[in-house]
Amino acid sequence: MSNTALKVDKRSKEELKKNASRRLRAEGFIPAVVYGLAQEPVEIKIKSKDFKDTIKGKSLSNLILDMHVEIDGKDKKETTLIKDMQKDPINADILHIDFIRIQMKTEVEATVPIHILNEEISTGIKEEGGVLQHGLREVHIVCLPADIPDALEYDIKELHIGENVRVSDINVKEGIKILNNPEEVVVSIIHPTHLVVEEAVAGEEEAAAEEEPELIAKAKDSGKTEKETE
Repeated sequence: MSNTALKVDKRSKEELKKNASRRLRAEGFIPAVVYGLAQEPVEIKIKSKDFKDTIKGKSLSNLILDMHVEIDGKDKKETTLIKDMQKDPINADILHIDFIRIQMKTEVEATVPIHILNEEISTGIKEEGGVLQHGLREVHIVCLPADIPDALEYDIKELHIGENVRVSDINVKEGIKILNNPEEVVVSIIHPTHLVVEEAVAGEEEAAAEEEPELIAKAKDSGKTEKETE
């Protein structure tokens, strides 16, 4: 997998002042920062259109960006991964991005999704009437940057009702290590009635949590009344 080049600009002192990020976004830029490897952070801005074009159709979990930024009149290359991306909860616009510096020959930690294959023809679902219950939808791994996969896959075609898939069941290629607890459940196929019972119990617990403050308040009021009566 080859690295992806991206041209970015260092933010000026004026562009680091209060409310400057809002103005940058209005002008079509995404404010961002590059940090890591015991080096000084670099505050940058990226043209929103350029960034969206760059990531289109790519998995962000393993997208290695060679960012070119001019610092003190010299072009500097920063090899990075996306560490965090903040989005507007209403319109999903990108508000800010954190990039972390990496070295291609040094292992890094990453989070990758788990893709479940053949759910619709799984024995436990199609033939036995079970329901798929998700546990983990992603796992944390450590490997060289170039080895970070788009996703990890698991085929549940032969999975029966009452059976589950654990982290230890997922095969990864040499050089990749999953950091999650091997016993964590990824998916299970359960009987539909079990799912109904679990949802009912969850609903009762939520109702109890909502009533508890009222009961405590009544108890406090009751105690106060008794004290005042004395």
